[in-house]
Amino acid sequence: MAPTLPLLSSPASLPRSQACSPTPATSSMAFTTPPPFASSSSTSPRLLLFTTLFLSYLTALFTSIIIYRLFFHPLRHIRSLFLAKITKLTSLYAARNGQKHLEQAALFEKYGNFVRVAPNEVFMCSVEGIRKIHVRDSGCRKLNAGVYDVIHSEGEYNLDSIMTREEHAPRRKVCHTWLAKVASFNGKPIDTSLFSLLISFDHMGKVEFSHEFRSISRKGTQDATLSMFGEIGQMGELTWLLSIAQNVKLSKTAAEFDQLTMLMADRRAAAEDNNKGDILQHFLDDMRSEKSIAFTNKNILYSDAALVLTGATDTIGAVLAHLFYQLANHPHYQDLLHVQFQKAYGKTIPDEFTNQDLSKISLLDALINETMRVDNLIASNDPRQTPPEGITVDGVHIPGGVAVRVPAHALHRSEQFYAEPAQFRPERWLDDNKEYVKNAEAFIPFLVGPNNCVGKRMTMSVLRLVMAYTVYNYTWEKAPGEDWKRIRTESKDNLILKAGPFEAVFLPR
Repeated sequence: MAPTLPLLSSPASLPRSQACSPTPATSSMAFTTPPPFASSSSTSPRLLLFTTLFLSYLTALFTSIIIYRLFFHPLRHIRSLFLAKITKLTSLYAARNGQKHLEQAALFEKYGNFVRVAPNEVFMCSVEGIRKIHVRDSGCRKLNAGVYDVIHSEGEYNLDSIMTREEHAPRRKVCHTWLAKVASFNGKPIDTSLFSLLISFDHMGKVEFSHEFRSISRKGTQDATLSMFGEIGQMGELTWLLSIAQNVKLSKTAAEFDQLTMLMADRRAAAEDNNKGDILQHFLDDMRSEKSIAFTNKNILYSDAALVLTGATDTIGAVLAHLFYQLANHPHYQDLLHVQFQKAYGKTIPDEFTNQDLSKISLLDALINETMRVDNLIASNDPRQTPPEGITVDGVHIPGGVAVRVPAHALHRSEQFYAEPAQFRPERWLDDNKEYVKNAEAFIPFLVGPNNCVGKRMTMSVLRLVMAYTVYNYTWEKAPGEDWKRIRTESKDNLILKAGPFEAVFLPR
């Protein structure tokens, strides 16, 4: 039998006149008296019961998850920090100072070649791991591996590659702009790490958009271009946290960078001259074709435009910064290179260098390779997800559905693969001297397999040309007060390594 409500009578029990026309008192009570389920006397017990049940559910849920991850997870046999077995939040701590690549190297020293860095993620220091993860017939994929799930523009994911062709003129012009800037300092200290980024940023503006950023001349900065990868590194690659930040537009720099790339892409698309030979031309040609292969809408165009600008700028900038540092630290290589550059100058184009001529200077490539080995531009490397059947690496089985990677920084600094790995020895890459390389397959600055960096040729071309023009015209040494340490102690692993400051003084030859 339904309970009778206090204060209010059922309309059926009242006289018709009262039921249809309540008195003012009755009306007032009807609208001002709270119903019994909203009273404080009954709400507190119900809220307490609900809270108790909810907390009990969460406790049981997370307890079961923790027990599973500790004792029953397929990766339970992989050594790791205790908390890393339970939660990926430990990656936030590893990324606290932006030097996750150093934390990874320390983990390998402590736990061996296989380390469980998160409940479902394994890092390995293994050449066989490179083959199993990255070769063409590997079953490992980027999909659901983690970080790639949040690199997109309005849901459209990029190619994670660079499509371009060799063009000498843009590179040459950027080099001359850089030399003019060096001259303007007139022997005053220059932050070579900053200008390495500006050189590559200006270069990509011309090669990608046929646009003059002129950041070298203005001595501007382009920190906004670092936001695409920088925030991923700073948040420990916690993709769920990054997704929230993206959706609610928490980052001002990320928004600025998005606006920049969309503006540049739209401006390039609206240009009357559609035959500029830049990277966007290839993208736009596909998008405007009747049967588009990849660029089926503008968000894909924006996504890839952002990737190319950021990826190429930061990779070239990272290597170039460390090249300036290493050649200041080992000045005799400047003199050796100068002799070689004198022979190459004007060989193909009068009063100019060409990448074709510079590529034949083995010492130059050896210096670039050793720089990328000691301070690799992709310090943590790309993750992949293992196939359903899993993979076996060096006798260790990694089950399916696990995010795996081989961090390049730790690999390149390992005594397993290099003699005296901490020493800068360019001769290890010369044909007549291989004693310092135990296994050349452990050198992966541009990754390997079908997903390797297709911008390798462009990167090498820019590095060769900038070094050639600089060494041919200047010598440099560390600036007074520069301690040689900041380039590493203040570096940031933003998926792509960002070098710390290094100030040098340039003197004309």
